[in-house]
Amino acid sequence: MTYTKNQNAGEAKHTLGSNTKLLYVALMGVLGVVPAAMVSSATLTPMVEGFLYFIVYAAAVYAGMTAVSRRYEPSSQKALMNTVHQEVTNIVANSNQQVRDLIAEFNSYSKGMSQHQKKSLRKRYSEAYDGVKQSFNHNKAKYLSDTQSVIDKNRPMRSLWGWAFAFTFCASLVTCIGTTPQPEQSPASALSQQQEAVYWNAENIPIPYLEDATQFVSNPDHVLSDAAVNHVNIMMKKLEDSLDIQSVVVVVNHIENDDPFRMAQDIGNRYGVGRNDRGLMIVVGYEDHSINISPGRALEADLTDAECRRLQQDYVIPGMRAEMPDSAMMYLSDAIYATLKGKEMPKMSTLTSPTNDSDDDFEKALALYSCFLMLWFIILIYKNKKYEWFGGAAAMSIMANPFVEVPHSSGFSTGGGSFGGGRGFGGGGGGFSGGSFGGGSFGGGGATSRW
Repeated sequence: MTYTKNQNAGEAKHTLGSNTKLLYVALMGVLGVVPAAMVSSATLTPMVEGFLYFIVYAAAVYAGMTAVSRRYEPSSQKALMNTVHQEVTNIVANSNQQVRDLIAEFNSYSKGMSQHQKKSLRKRYSEAYDGVKQSFNHNKAKYLSDTQSVIDKNRPMRSLWGWAFAFTFCASLVTCIGTTPQPEQSPASALSQQQEAVYWNAENIPIPYLEDATQFVSNPDHVLSDAAVNHVNIMMKKLEDSLDIQSVVVVVNHIENDDPFRMAQDIGNRYGVGRNDRGLMIVVGYEDHSINISPGRALEADLTDAECRRLQQDYVIPGMRAEMPDSAMMYLSDAIYATLKGKEMPKMSTLTSPTNDSDDDFEKALALYSCFLMLWFIILIYKNKKYEWFGGAAAMSIMANPFVEVPHSSGFSTGGGSFGGGRGFGGGGGGFSGGSFGGGSFGGGGATSRW
């Protein structure tokens, strides 16, 4: 079958040259940057807006490619390519049927033969298969040569549509990753990236209480927000007013020698925290993942070592592991007050890790893009029937030689083939006394925990 060039309305009026094709490919690539650039801007809902930008880009690519196809591809091209594919499929089917006929003849003649006779018969049928294959290759090559003009007209658009699908897939990945919300960075982590780490001890730690009797929290690394500091200050002030308990709360990134117990003891010894030995020291190393709670000697009966550890495990550790130091310290101050006043303990039901929210948003983003990519894949399969980016070679191949004896095989196969955190806790020893607070002393009670 041969084709003649047709100049009627069914033929394309323009030719898609290599330079024009490269121009369209470059245009798709440049436009693919738009979704990624737009989602990087500050928005209230970057995931949704990023998805919308991607949808607009994908729709523009598909509409543009459809317009290009109409401009450069003959309207009869699809019918001509279907005819070519069908003819090649018929050639393959006829050749494979001849091979099946040879297999049936071999099975019929080989019954009752010895192994030596079967081997000789198999050789003859293998030669017959070679003849079928040679005829198949000749017929297919001749037909494709006769229809080469039709195939050549299909190649530019085949390549261009392939680039369109590739660019859109890459744009979806970039946009999906770029719009997935990340866990919020704690103030301590942000600050530590901007300045050199400081390892705090009793000598260099600031004590705000010495200047303002309502300020119990030392927060030089800004681990806690102002709201959290105010909340803890209020609770510590209530302790002082109602139970005459003086306290110092130290929250830093790093503690010298990673020893919160030693730092608590040294601060208490240096400043004499607590009147009548009713003092309370809380020292947290946020990036060291450690906390110590040390009650004064007279407070140890009311705030035992076991209770100190329970407070750390129930309130501090969950909050710190969720990277929410504000919640951890606010709940801890509430819990200490409730414990010493004999009130109902606070519940941490409202504490959620920011990483959980990020995971939920990631699942939503993944679902959105998965649905769209599934639709895009369906379109790809539909276009593949025409352009055959994959699977075409197998459909145009004759089955493998079934008469070749496989070494170590127990029989003869007639089938064909085709191409086809915590680290524990502990209290410490030693004590301290004297200072400008109230001359309190500590007997080494309390607990240290890590996460």
